Amino acid sequence: MAETTTVVRPTAAARPYARAAFEDAQATQALPLWSELLQVTAAVAGDPTMQRLLGPWNPQLRGEQKADLVAGLCRDVRGAAEAIPETFVTFLKMLAEFHRLHLLPSIAVLFERFRAEAESVLHAELISAAAVTDAQRKRVTKALRIRFKRSVMLNCKTDPSLIAGAVIRIGDRVIDGSARGRLDKLATALSQ
Repeated sequence: MAETTTVVRPTAAARPYARAAFEDAQATQALPLWSELLQVTAAVAGDPTMQRLLGPWNPQLRGEQKADLVAGLCRDVRGAAEAIPETFVTFLKMLAEFHRLHLLPSIAVLFERFRAEAESVLHAELISAAAVTDAQRKRVTKALRIRFKRSVMLNCKTDPSLIAGAVIRIGDRVIDGSARGRLDKLATALSQ
């Protein structure tokens, strides 16, 4: 059965917040920590129950209370012993004040793009009809590294519905070498 994933498409409204978070994290040399915190808070903000609780239409909680709730859940996930930087809590409070907590999933995606660009890392996804061997993984990684002149982090998944071949996703770019992709193109050409 095909693996399903939720793809978050960043919104333009999230860009300035993601840029501000990235610049703060970079200035304090805390990129990995902010990445982790944003992933956790994005998962919290993306939960349907939390969306109802954190949304601007919930008058029972003020903005600061919503931010404290998200920060508290983040502490619970990470463990109480691991401190959350005050600048991150302030960031959450600012998002809450302007009713932007719902943007956390988009902010997290954009933050990771900014981080990958700064670190010259290319995040790619290889989806194949059958499991990928280590040799195939190395060949694809090497080819992408040569083509894009960046370090490559390759995530491999299988999707039998591709029939044969593979699809490579790099950000918004898709390289479709699957049999299903070729059949779809043929069907489109025949229907015109």
